[in-house]
Amino acid sequence: MEILLLVSGRPDVVWTVQSVYDSILSSMPSIQRWMDEFVRMGFLESDGADPPQYRYVGKVEDGETIAALAQCYKTMPVRVIEAIYKKDTDPAQGFADAFKLKPDK
Repeated sequence: MEILLLVSGRPDVVWTVQSVYDSILSSMPSIQRWMDEFVRMGFLESDGADPPQYRYVGKVEDGETIAALAQCYKTMPVRVIEAIYKKDTDPAQGFADAFKLKPDK
């Protein structure tokens, strides 16, 4: 999630696994795996070089959803993490529940 938030927040930047690592300090194999997965999902494109360079190419509607996720993660990080990792009988409902906002009183 942090990789997607990082690269989508700066779509003008060309990213490498190393540059993402320098920003989020995760493991290099994990970053490589997720960058490749985001290419497969259509969020990133890769130039195929060695090492590959990536650019965010998500759709406009993806950007709106990612922006909402970023805001939720900024204001309610524990709920977002719980939604991702908590074992529910219905994972989709658990994830959706993480984005429910309580009305102001």
